[in-house]
Amino acid sequence: MAFPVTVARLDTRLTIGVASLILSLWMPPPAFAQSRSADSERELRAAETELAAALSSVDVDQLSRLWADDFVSTMADGRVTSGKKRLEALRAKKPDASSRVTNENQQVDVRVEGDWALVLVTSSWLESGKRLGSPYQATHVWAKRDGRWRLVAAHISEVKP
Repeated sequence: MAFPVTVARLDTRLTIGVASLILSLWMPPPAFAQSRSADSERELRAAETELAAALSSVDVDQLSRLWADDFVSTMADGRVTSGKKRLEALRAKKPDASSRVTNENQQVDVRVEGDWALVLVTSSWLESGKRLGSPYQATHVWAKRDGRWRLVAAHISEVKP
């Protein structure tokens, strides 16, 4: 009778051991997780800066690198559009080389959850340093795909005084 009890104990120990191994691989140590999250936050802040610059200069190539293939945006006027449609419209629009209009981020708040991130951005369009209209609040959803952050969704609202 001792044999079945030994097998049961061995089976339980093996199950606990495998479960512990899986958990240890799946859940990184807190210091590593914090470091990875801090790295991701820096990468996302840089991506938001690149996005503002690409929007300012109407850099369609850079926007297509930052936007995921399935990117969707809800514009400030309520229109919903795909990244592909926005890129087509921007390609048709000839940027004015003498334009002094830029997009500037005043505040960027980043929340990272693994390979997904939520970024809240308050920004304004400026001409020669002077604000044009009201600032905007954007909610950006980023996903890390193939080792780099790509914007998958945006919702933009005008900030009312």
